[in-house]
Amino acid sequence: PTALFAPDIEEEANSHFQRIYTSEIEIDRVIQMLKGFKASANQREQEVFACMIHNLFDEYRFFPRYPERELLITGKLFGSLIQHQLVSSITLGIALRYVLEALRKHNRTNMFKFGMCALEQFKGRLVEWPQYCHHILQISHIRQSHESLIT
Repeated sequence: PTALFAPDIEEEANSHFQRIYTSEIEIDRVIQMLKGFKASANQREQEVFACMIHNLFDEYRFFPRYPERELLITGKLFGSLIQHQLVSSITLGIALRYVLEALRKHNRTNMFKFGMCALEQFKGRLVEWPQYCHHILQISHIRQSHESLIT
């Protein structure tokens, strides 16, 4: 199979993720970096941005296996991408669906914690998506314990 990204692009993207998970760089700084890459006239920076977003979304299926600490870091990053409009249209729809899927998990699971952590990052944008809020409020364990987040 042909690779979506050149090996050096993959390597750079992965090195950024490594720095995130070793707490070498804070999520806020990563978001600023990604904003710069997305808007960059430099093709390489745009490719690193695309690669990081692609790899993060591709990794979603493995999130349930992540240790809690790494999953919460991922939740913060994921939610921040939504908050700062670094994902849009189809990708935004997928991101919101992943968060909703996680929120539907049992409220003691790490995936639920991931969902809540992500949601916390972009709660300021929830007013843009009343239908999404309606779906969240259909989840009984959220209605019971986290209603203030979405009302």
